[in-house]
Amino acid sequence: MKLPADPARRRKWLRAAVQILILLVLLLAVGTVGFIEYSGHPSFCKNCHNMRPYYDSWATSTHNQVPCIRCHYAPGIKAEAMGKLQAANQVVKYVTGAYGTKPWAEIEDAACLRSGCHSERKLEGELSFGGIRFDHEHHLTDLRRGKQLRCTSCHSQIVQGEHLAVTKETCYLCHFRGQPPGEPIAGCTGCHQSPPLLVSDAGFVVDHPQYVEELTSCVSCHEQVTDGSGEADRTRCFSCHNEPERLEQYENIHLIHQVHLAVHNVECAQCHTAIEHRIVSLTATYELDCAACHQRVHEPQQRLFTGIGGHGTDDLPSSMYLARVSCQSCHGIPREVEGHHEVMEAGEASCLSCHGIRYANILPAWQEEMERKLEAVAAVVEGALASRGRAAGAQRVAADSLLRLAEENVDLVRTGRGAHNIVFSDELLRAALKFVEGAARLGQLDYRIPELDLGEPVRGSVCLRCHLGVERQRGTFDGATFDHRPHVQRASLPCSSCHTSLEEHGGINLASASQCQACHHSGAILCERCHSGGRGAPQRTLALASGDFSHPIHLLRELTCSECHGADFVTARVDCSACHDTHHQPRVACAGCHREGLSDKHAGFPHIACRTCHGDDVAGITEWSRQVCTACHTDRAEHFAPTECHSCHQIPAMSEQ
Repeated sequence: MKLPADPARRRKWLRAAVQILILLVLLLAVGTVGFIEYSGHPSFCKNCHNMRPYYDSWATSTHNQVPCIRCHYAPGIKAEAMGKLQAANQVVKYVTGAYGTKPWAEIEDAACLRSGCHSERKLEGELSFGGIRFDHEHHLTDLRRGKQLRCTSCHSQIVQGEHLAVTKETCYLCHFRGQPPGEPIAGCTGCHQSPPLLVSDAGFVVDHPQYVEELTSCVSCHEQVTDGSGEADRTRCFSCHNEPERLEQYENIHLIHQVHLAVHNVECAQCHTAIEHRIVSLTATYELDCAACHQRVHEPQQRLFTGIGGHGTDDLPSSMYLARVSCQSCHGIPREVEGHHEVMEAGEASCLSCHGIRYANILPAWQEEMERKLEAVAAVVEGALASRGRAAGAQRVAADSLLRLAEENVDLVRTGRGAHNIVFSDELLRAALKFVEGAARLGQLDYRIPELDLGEPVRGSVCLRCHLGVERQRGTFDGATFDHRPHVQRASLPCSSCHTSLEEHGGINLASASQCQACHHSGAILCERCHSGGRGAPQRTLALASGDFSHPIHLLRELTCSECHGADFVTARVDCSACHDTHHQPRVACAGCHREGLSDKHAGFPHIACRTCHGDDVAGITEWSRQVCTACHTDRAEHFAPTECHSCHQIPAMSEQ
């Protein structure tokens, strides 16, 4: 462009050009500042379609009020300038189509710990994450496995659509990789410091606090809690690198972790395969690891423990099996037996090592009660088998089939040892009795099935699953002898009538024996539920201070228990003469009721009428008789009986004086 020749016009033109240039510079500056300001807003990020998933995850995260650059740019002018430069580079790549489908970003710890964000996070102390205790200071200030962790080592930038979520897989990799089973870094209680007491749907109590106190190994029950090795496969390197000189550093573990973890903040899961961690690992079959050494030798014990293979009942796995207790957990007591160098047997010490002294006598009670039930049912099955030869042909075939099932149930309990699964064993024995009853009906066996006392079904009572045979046990309460049998068997009272719930296991909810009267002798329970005999009354004659007493005679008169026994069962205030007014007659033996110490009490009162002291209570005694005389002269009770005393002796007439 040619400038005007006229100086005045030239100056005017130059002035206009400068003004336009200044305006353009100002517009450019304002536009640049505006663009920089706009590009720092999260809404700018979603203009690129490959950034849309990241923007959406941010918008629904707990950081959705924090601008993107607040985290992606570390504090400081230099860091922010470098961030802007990298962002501009990404914009150019997007416009030119040279961008990748998965952008990479590194979050510096300084961005997380800047003032106003998480600057105090290192000093917070312990906090709870999903019920697990966690200390930031412990993880961020000390080297873990010789490596310095970063914030994003655990807080992933993008995890399954979540922004900055905690990646537990990183925890599992660090704590479990390369560690023996059951021995993670910091131990099980390093994270699960206070595992709770649990009660399963079947009523099985898992007393974790006691196990921790007793230092019981967690692998006793939780045999497999991890899945995966956490290895860093070499092929994963090719997803980011193709330079031979870098790939050759695969074995240089220290350098790789220094570059990837400390410098470039690469997530652990980018290189390592995952390790899954769960409390209990259930298998899809009933196979136990014991079979690895003992091929089918202990099959009956395995079948009983896992609750399979019986007849006439459902599969009922043992509570210990459901809790993943292995054979070795109980069979840990070494013992030498003939034919073996050494075997590991189970005993009460095995129970106490996990459950503590509160479980003393549980296993012996199981063994004793199951042996009692087994012998009783086995005798019935053997008796039925011995009598089947007298049945007719067709009926015998049907009876044989049922008796064979009964016999197999008994054999399973005997060989498998009923204590391995008392619930299943109890059901098998009851089913065996039903098979015998069916065989007796079909085969018309000449065999009378005896009545057996198998007690309450174990399956229907949570308490009996530990306290088997308690109905035959006696004890003391409040200084008095206590018998479970009338309460459990005859009265069919639930354990909760006297005992506290599972949360306060083993307690008595009665303050004293006087509270027992709330049920006893209150009229709420029929006498015969506890007391044997007609309407619950004793059949034997009772020797009382006032004489012999017979309940059956009084029951024939249709008398009720409450007519003599009050709410407190005390009979001392009962006035027998209210009914028995004919007792006080000359021909009725006084000693028949008033037996004890009659001669001592009446010494010095010879030949004085009874009415003199006893008044109207003995108004019917108006003359002497042998029965009246022997009330004092007890040593002459058989003297020339039954001759009346006045036949030989002169006795003054009876008078009231």
